[in-house]
Amino acid sequence: MNTKKRKTIVVGSIVSVLLCTIIGFRIYTNIHANQERADKASQGRVVAVEVAQVARRDISPVTTYSANLEPVWSADISAKSDGRIDTLYVEEGDYVQNGTIIALLDTNELEAQVVQAEGNLLSNQASLEQAELDYRRIEALAGQGAVSAQALDAARSKRDLSIGQVRSAQGNLTLLQARLANATIVSPRSGVIVKKQLQSGFFAKSGSPIVTVADITALLAKTTIGEAQIAQITIGNTVKVKVDAIPDKEVTGSITRISPAAVLPARTFTADITIPNTDGVLKTGMFAKVNIPMPTRSGVIAIPEGALVMREDQKTVFVVTSDNKVQQRVLKLGYVGGGWAEVIDGLVQGETIVTSGQNKLKDGSKISFALSQEGGI
Repeated sequence: MNTKKRKTIVVGSIVSVLLCTIIGFRIYTNIHANQERADKASQGRVVAVEVAQVARRDISPVTTYSANLEPVWSADISAKSDGRIDTLYVEEGDYVQNGTIIALLDTNELEAQVVQAEGNLLSNQASLEQAELDYRRIEALAGQGAVSAQALDAARSKRDLSIGQVRSAQGNLTLLQARLANATIVSPRSGVIVKKQLQSGFFAKSGSPIVTVADITALLAKTTIGEAQIAQITIGNTVKVKVDAIPDKEVTGSITRISPAAVLPARTFTADITIPNTDGVLKTGMFAKVNIPMPTRSGVIAIPEGALVMREDQKTVFVVTSDNKVQQRVLKLGYVGGGWAEVIDGLVQGETIVTSGQNKLKDGSKISFALSQEGGI
């Protein structure tokens, strides 16, 4: 029984393989036959296209870089001394001028300390006045020989000690007054409150940010430029900036800084593009595309970008032969953009190429044509 079962299984497997082979062969032959019929049908058919002559022209390349918008100036505003925030006067989005009061700290304890320091200063000043009078009196008596030199030295030392106590009290009072003044937190520059870090009632430690103020009347688009392109840009160059969030708006900026050293190992440089933002439409953190013009390339062979045809991963073009047929030719391209493609290798000046209707063509197709308006110069 086992032998019969094995034979049955083997026979079934052979039959299945044969069936699959026959089906696959039929599918292949059908496809091949359809292709042959299509080729025969296309033979003799003339495809109407537009053509242009290959010529030389000047190309002004524009390189596009990605960038993030940042404020020209921003700072975290913090308290110089510890204290609980008694009042916070601003909200996110508020515009503040230089010197505008942003917050007040609770000053009850500081005010009491200032009053105490003022009292200590007055007490020490009174002691100094008395010590000065005693010293002058004893100094006069010592001149008459009525008191000893030791008594005069003691009076002088007491006077000098009182002077030191007055200065110490004055310094302590000045320090407490400065702390009291620092309880009023002001903006160091004009700008917009872009972020609140703390709320009223929170305890603010010295140096801890309370709000962030930024000057957004101008923004920086920071972008990374490769080593190969850095020599082609200079500070002061005018560039165009487009923001994805505002597709219908294009702004003009200028390159204001280029980092003096490359970032390794990528060997890239950071360029700052300053963009006016007086209307406040642009926001910090927006994504932007920076179009930086490169030096013009004069007299290069260029063809309309629309004439290019992708074949796998290669860029090709259909070239018109003398018998009004086309030959698909692989190109080596340079700069592509602005509607034109720079041809480094694959075409020569004066050849005719298909600029429209190439989606109906294949290598060897017969064509009829009219001269395209996008011809060379």
